[in-house]
Amino acid sequence: MLDNQRKCWESICRMKSSACAFCLLVAVAWAEPSVMVSVRDGETGRPLSGVMVMSEGSDIMAVTDSAGQCAVVSMPRRGGYLLVSRAGYFSLRQPWTQPAKPVPDVVEIELSLFPDRPRVVVGRVFDAGTKLAIPEALVSVAGVELAETTRADGGFRFSRFPPGPQTLEASSPGYPRKSHAIQVEGGETSSVDLYLFDTTNVGRLDGTVYDARTGAPVRDARVAVDGTGCVTMTDSAGRYAIENIPVGMNKVLVSGAGYVNAYTVVRLVKDWAVTADLYLRDTVPQPARRK
Repeated sequence: MLDNQRKCWESICRMKSSACAFCLLVAVAWAEPSVMVSVRDGETGRPLSGVMVMSEGSDIMAVTDSAGQCAVVSMPRRGGYLLVSRAGYFSLRQPWTQPAKPVPDVVEIELSLFPDRPRVVVGRVFDAGTKLAIPEALVSVAGVELAETTRADGGFRFSRFPPGPQTLEASSPGYPRKSHAIQVEGGETSSVDLYLFDTTNVGRLDGTVYDARTGAPVRDARVAVDGTGCVTMTDSAGRYAIENIPVGMNKVLVSGAGYVNAYTVVRLVKDWAVTADLYLRDTVPQPARRK
């Protein structure tokens, strides 16, 4: 009887030990690293104190100290954002990416906030195919809580644009997002037009670029569709291919080192591929002398 009780007790102990080991493994697997955020002034590079840092969807915030540092109290969910803000500066919405394994004990993130000063960016958003203005398109600055909706004429205006290298993003129903790099210094006014592609009404262009004199293919030639932002380079065999070009008549520009720039006009049809071989001349044609 006592022997049976002892075996039963040993079995229970082994189960408890296994359960504790399992819980320890789960705890280790789910452990999250500490996240230390450092914030600096984007213009001077000096540490910024009094900056509020919090995870999107949380009401728990941390505030940077005199060294511009703070520890994030509540971690963002996978695919979430850190919200960073301070009076007199543009707020920042920083994407949160899970650290690569093995997960370090401390993850350090360095961020910059730019002073909110008058910097003006104006422009319009157009359909790349029809060249008509797109009203009510959303134009935003990537990574910054700054967005405008275009007017009836497709126009937009940012009166307090952040300095330094930025990325403008434009989108509208039926069009994929368009990105455009821009940099504005203090006191400047910049103008930029953005063209969106209607992906339901596009065609494809391909072909080969040749040397007009020798007939040899030209590698690393630049082929661009004027006014659309569609551009590519030829491969080692002189071949090129461009997708998602607005249908209709398009001017195709071609250039290469040591060659005179050239162009041709092609008509693209929806969902069709048009092949156009292009030719470059290495010298400017001389006018014939009169006898």
